[in-house]
Amino acid sequence: MDAALRGSVQEAALSIGKAVKAGDAAAVKAASVADLASNFGATEVLVQATSAKLAGDELRVSQLYSLDASARKAGDSGSADFACMLKDTGAAETDFSINGLPAGLYAFAMVEASGGAQPWLLSLLLEKQSGGWKMAGFYPHVRTAAGHDGLWYWKTAREQGGEKQALLAWLDYEEADALLQPAPFVSSTNLEKLRAEQRQAGPADLVNGVSAESPYVVKGTGGAEYRFNSLTTQPSDDNKSLHLMLHLAEDPAATPEAVRAHGDAAARALVKAHPELKAAYATVFVFADGPQGNPPVVTLATSQLQ
Repeated sequence: MDAALRGSVQEAALSIGKAVKAGDAAAVKAASVADLASNFGATEVLVQATSAKLAGDELRVSQLYSLDASARKAGDSGSADFACMLKDTGAAETDFSINGLPAGLYAFAMVEASGGAQPWLLSLLLEKQSGGWKMAGFYPHVRTAAGHDGLWYWKTAREQGGEKQALLAWLDYEEADALLQPAPFVSSTNLEKLRAEQRQAGPADLVNGVSAESPYVVKGTGGAEYRFNSLTTQPSDDNKSLHLMLHLAEDPAATPEAVRAHGDAAARALVKAHPELKAAYATVFVFADGPQGNPPVVTLATSQLQ
């Protein structure tokens, strides 16, 4: 990326970042491509929610990437893939895989927000148009969870893996990945290394992740089996601790009372099988996955689990 291109992308990214910080959704909409601006409702909500978190923050553009998709064919719905080698290294790279990207010239910008209550990253996909660079995608996320950044969780996961706390290590690798990945379509040499470590350190039946199609199964008393469709974490409102968020496969015919009892027993079985979770998480939330959605059915303090 030459100096002129870098300067124009940086200026556009910082301008949009400042509009987000100010909560000026109208300015962000005006700086967006037509497709995004015509269906701006979800992005407007995201802008307002993010703005509320950035009080006192200073903004700076930390990384920029040029993505040339001008050779794409009209109507191409496949992924547009880019490999960007890091400067002065022949090994490390950042990769982009963006589904359905129209032909054009794009840039990816990372705007760091720091100095306030909590650091944030505002990642922007920009498209070159006649009037300059326009926002084609907005991907903000917090940079810390429970007071720690992604590198801290990566280091801690390595230590836990060595201590054979396999599930806790897997969850901390997940947290590290979520904090370090700048956008859903971005990967890197370091992120792939993290994911390889996670597969090696975590429970054998989580090598391919966890989903409704490949649940994590925990056995309880009396031969009961609990099938978890998702195992994630979420910071508390004060960002001083982490909650453990469990999505549990549920019988659609079960009564509300049976669903709650099942969720309670599942949380207890999981913590009994992995007692190290008690010290790591303040609260367990269990959600019942069924045809009517996935409402929370059980909330338990881990200190109460035996």
